[in-house]
Amino acid sequence: MLTTTAQGRTWNFSYALGRNAAAGNGFTQPISVARGPGDILYVLSRGAEGSGGKSLPNTRIGKMTVDHEFIGDMGQGHLTWPVGLAVDSNGNLFCSDEHLDKIFVYSSDGDLIDKWGTSGSCEGEFDGPNGIAFNSQDNLYVVDSGNCRIIVFNGKCEFISQWGSKGTETGQFIDPWGITVDRSGSVYVADWGNDRVQKFTSDGVFLNSFGNNLPDTLGLKRPSDVAVDEDGDVYVVDWGNKRIQIFDDEGEIITGLYGDAHEFSKWAHEVVQSNPDALKAYRRVEDTTPLARFERPTSIAIDEQGRIIISESTRGRLQIYEKEKDYMDPQFNL
Repeated sequence: MLTTTAQGRTWNFSYALGRNAAAGNGFTQPISVARGPGDILYVLSRGAEGSGGKSLPNTRIGKMTVDHEFIGDMGQGHLTWPVGLAVDSNGNLFCSDEHLDKIFVYSSDGDLIDKWGTSGSCEGEFDGPNGIAFNSQDNLYVVDSGNCRIIVFNGKCEFISQWGSKGTETGQFIDPWGITVDRSGSVYVADWGNDRVQKFTSDGVFLNSFGNNLPDTLGLKRPSDVAVDEDGDVYVVDWGNKRIQIFDDEGEIITGLYGDAHEFSKWAHEVVQSNPDALKAYRRVEDTTPLARFERPTSIAIDEQGRIIISESTRGRLQIYEKEKDYMDPQFNL
């Protein structure tokens, strides 16, 4: 199924990007993806590489274009257990590290220009910072997962406010993960442990909850990230169910995406073509549908052209969809 249509909207699968690789034009357990200026993408790999029975950390941030041009890696030697990526209005890349309780800041050229953060539970301190996102004023929203709250900083990394606590009530969280801010300034948080996404005002006032009041087949299971397109449709990475669930801005379910990468990415194809045994093995597979589907999707980003970019930690790739413009609301005969 390369095209998904529901409620007057249509999404077309475009292509896959990346492959499992320890360096260069590929990823090892890509856990986060962020869009930069123009066609730039940043992909955070935090897997391991090994030989001789040893496994060594291989955390890095790959910089590339959406059109398969690999530019370079950054962050090697700085990061321990990174989680989230976000780009500010100046093109600087921010990366959270949940083990070090710090935010690392890189220039667009990959130079480390700042790092900050203090471990703890007091005002502005971190216990496992996860998802991060900027609003239009360059305020940075950080998911402080261990403290079950959201912390807001200004563009100078100075504390502004924080909100949230541990629990199951509205405005509370259990192991929150991903976060995004839409064009109107509303904040969406993937509330991992509560199997829902919560929507707030920019100041943390609760507005709505998605995904936790649906039948089991449609509900969320351990959502890891969230994004909002220019039409206001909300995309939730349903990690536990290996899919993307799409909601309207009121929280009503529209449809789901399940993965459609039936063909190798450009980079993977180059590797397979150079390995005759691997190519023969692939051609012996009668049904490639399971290989096309998402396997532990973790992160999502939507670029300026409206392309929907989804990272899969297990398969080491991105799957990219495009939503058709000018969809029409369904008409009903009454």
